[in-house]
Amino acid sequence: MIEFRTLPDDHLDLAASPLLRAGLLTLRYAQEHGAIGLTKTMEFKRVFVHWAVEHFDWPGKSAEEMFRFSKVINEYEFPPLEVLHQLLIILRLSRHFKGEFRLTKRLAVLAGAPARLFAELIPFFILQIDHSSYARFEDRPFGKWDVWKNVINVRADHRTTERSLFVAL
Repeated sequence: MIEFRTLPDDHLDLAASPLLRAGLLTLRYAQEHGAIGLTKTMEFKRVFVHWAVEHFDWPGKSAEEMFRFSKVINEYEFPPLEVLHQLLIILRLSRHFKGEFRLTKRLAVLAGAPARLFAELIPFFILQIDHSSYARFEDRPFGKWDVWKNVINVRADHRTTERSLFVAL
């Protein structure tokens, strides 16, 4: 697995990560409210979804834009929240228990260490999540990140052009 550099908690680049910001906001919300309510289909209740849309400040998904056509938004209609929810469950940083989304002790510890939370979320999100499900294309790309990075490394060793790299990929 590729190792990412570890950053200090006060590193400026951490503030530029919408996914980390959304994770921290979700974490703090769950801590303040004890848990986040779930629907019978295990999605976040609309009260929290509404709050998330207003507070996440997600690029291209402003609250004004999201509420333009409907004042009621479900989790699946706000992809950043849906992805974050799945990440936190898959990584076992949270769990569903008796109709609630609850934080694990490990995630509660990461609340005070944004760089460690970043190190948990981002590599998994980049390297393990199938992003093609959110694409407009039905065919998935061949291979995984290790294949793509190997192609880039081989081409870069031979002084490639951007066009040549694009054709190879």
